Amino acid sequence: MTERDQLWAEGDPAFLLEEGISYVREWARAQHAVADLKAALSELGNGDAMPYLRGDVNVFGAAFVELGRVTPQTAALIAQALAHMRDSQNKADEGRAA
Repeated sequence: MTERDQLWAEGDPAFLLEEGISYVREWARAQHAVADLKAALSELGNGDAMPYLRGDVNVFGAAFVELGRVTPQTAALIAQALAHMRDSQNKADEGRAA
């Protein structure tokens, strides 16, 4: 077993961090996105709609947001919002084509 494997087996994944990768900056970016989404959901009266929502960073330094499990109502709300965005974009595109 290599030293790297030993560290992993002991539950110390910090050795995976690579020098020069901005893990904290990317983690903060994910956290800000989570906060923005929670605020938007709260404004719609659905502040608790995504209880498993979280932001994190992977070992490569890439930020991600995990939406987690949601109710069918929350999924429908997201679908409606995306459809509204699409329709708004199509109307804006039609206005420019004239």
